[in-house]
Amino acid sequence: MNYKKIGVVMFFATLFSISVFGQEEEKLEWGARASFNIGASVPMYFQNMPERFSFSTTFNPSIGGYVNIPIKGDRNYLHLELTYTHKGNSTEATVKNQYFKVSDAYLGYVTGDVKTNISLNYIELPIQFRTNLSKNDNGWNVLAGLYLAVMIEGTFDGILYQGGTIEDVAGTVSPIGRDTPYDYSHDLVNFDWGAQFGIQKQVNRFNFDAQIAWGFNGIFPRGYETVDPNLFNLYGKIGLTYQIW
Repeated sequence: MNYKKIGVVMFFATLFSISVFGQEEEKLEWGARASFNIGASVPMYFQNMPERFSFSTTFNPSIGGYVNIPIKGDRNYLHLELTYTHKGNSTEATVKNQYFKVSDAYLGYVTGDVKTNISLNYIELPIQFRTNLSKNDNGWNVLAGLYLAVMIEGTFDGILYQGGTIEDVAGTVSPIGRDTPYDYSHDLVNFDWGAQFGIQKQVNRFNFDAQIAWGFNGIFPRGYETVDPNLFNLYGKIGLTYQIW
């Protein structure tokens, strides 16, 4: 059991609780949130992308709660959430001289078709500023801030398809004679953070929002040679909140 992860999650939960109960209840807005995430883990500047690739987003829900804390007047709020969030995608690509490591004895530069599956489960804490877009409250709000996330479980694996080639460090080229699995799950980092921003429309007690969350922390350690360039979480979020109080 990783007590470091548990400690960070407890810190997030404590921070959330202090924010909620440290204010007068009548000034707070709090409720439930659900959303769907559409995106992938990609290089920061989309560099070294394969000439041919396709990706599909897996079922990526977020579910949890939120609180709005007034900052100044009735139009500005500190918006906090605490959610369970899944981010994942599956990619098929044709690569050329892309480094892969199946094991210490089987590694090198692959040319051919490969598949990658990514599944990342986080406890997330978005911290955002929310304000109304008009002096006359028209129900449209803008949200902007950061998110912090602790990964509670994650996998990164895939297949080198039969028919490709692999060149070892000595320059020897060998055919990939059968579909060969690879797995880098144990090298994933357990923390992510980044920017999160978007717009929100309020209709009675419901809020509908569309946001972008762009991670600034790679999903692998800095300097990780097996996956280079590193990958960063880039997701759009379509969400719904319901104000309970």
